Amino acid sequence: MKVWQGCLLAFGAFVLLIAAIVGVVFYATSGIVDTADEFFEATSEGDYLTAYGLTSQQLQSTLTEEQLEAFAVDYGLDAVSETSWSSRNINNDRGELVGTLTTAGGGTIPVEIDLVYEGEEWKISFINVNASGASATGGGGSASASSPEPMVLPSASDQEDLLFFAGTGFVNALQDGSWESWQNRFIDEISAEDLEANFASFADSEPALRRAIAQGAEFEPATQLNDNGQLELSGTYGGRLRFRYIFTGEGDADPKISFVDYEME
Repeated sequence: MKVWQGCLLAFGAFVLLIAAIVGVVFYATSGIVDTADEFFEATSEGDYLTAYGLTSQQLQSTLTEEQLEAFAVDYGLDAVSETSWSSRNINNDRGELVGTLTTAGGGTIPVEIDLVYEGEEWKISFINVNASGASATGGGGSASASSPEPMVLPSASDQEDLLFFAGTGFVNALQDGSWESWQNRFIDEISAEDLEANFASFADSEPALRRAIAQGAEFEPATQLNDNGQLELSGTYGGRLRFRYIFTGEGDADPKISFVDYEME
């Protein structure tokens, strides 16, 4: 056998080996992909009962079906026409997907999903929508802003949603020890390490805090932005956890947390 023929055979065997490994990975992670795809198919069809049934018990303890619907509508998850998963991973009973959602209007939404295996089924435990990375396409042309747009005051119901998802992210970070997921709700200047250093001491109270946040926020909706064009909100979760937030944003985009302070009652 000539040397070049031997090299070709070796290369062919290597390609087959890689293909086999990729095939095994795709097969092993097909369960989490199926759950995610079914979830976005359900939200796009307006079937939030089915979508809610695909979420974990932990998520359901802090999120009602109505709040899930509001979340889906706010972030464009009610019009997903295609999913594409660039990363998929399973570690024991935990799964993770990273990918892009394509909407019926041609927009793209980067998304990260955490899943947990419970009741012999994969369930969604966390959804992180990268709103700042979402894009939309129209009938042609493009535009760019020469300066930031002033923040638009969110409605009272939107303010309530902001508080709910900020609080839920907090208790999920306490439970999982994964501060990166909560950090996505903050402006870039605040790091996951800073959040852990300031709030990890609440970890022992996580079950009580989760129950308090599930009861909802008690607060007076803001009727105007502060002098710096930011949204300030204060109140308590379930009468147990006192909070003060400052949210910063541009236009009507999803505001980011620039300051938060918690105190147990």
